[in-house]
Amino acid sequence: MSPKTQQVALKLWHAWLAGGYLVAYVTADEDTYSMHLFAGYAVLAAVVVRLLAGAMATSGPWRLPRPRIGDSFVRLAARKGRNPLFAWFAVALLAGIGSAATLGVFADATAWLEDPHGAMAEASLWVIFGHIAFVTVMRGGARLLARAKDALSGFRFVATKETLR
Repeated sequence: MSPKTQQVALKLWHAWLAGGYLVAYVTADEDTYSMHLFAGYAVLAAVVVRLLAGAMATSGPWRLPRPRIGDSFVRLAARKGRNPLFAWFAVALLAGIGSAATLGVFADATAWLEDPHGAMAEASLWVIFGHIAFVTVMRGGARLLARAKDALSGFRFVATKETLR
């Protein structure tokens, strides 16, 4: 599979996972339980597909991340290569969302697991927000800051008596 095809497939997988999670999160009440259940199973299927594809991939974007604390500190200090926090976020997301979905499957049969399922879903939501913020800053934030700096570099504010009133 070509690298471009792999990137497109990974974006489609992200849409599948994010869409399923969003629907499951929004429909987490009694009135829409069947939709919540369907979306939860879709999320679990997306995580399983990602883990299986990652286990089979030897390189490329589908390869499962294997972050190591020591390597992460070395790469962060050297500022060379891909930021290791990408891999740590991927592990946290797959673990959090996967465990929330798995707990949801068992909570369907065992009522006492409903609270842990809900707590894990809430916790994984914060990891998702952190992931979105991190990717935004790492991918587009530097360009956005550079454009803002360029735009502001030509701007000069001169205080006069009229502007101070």
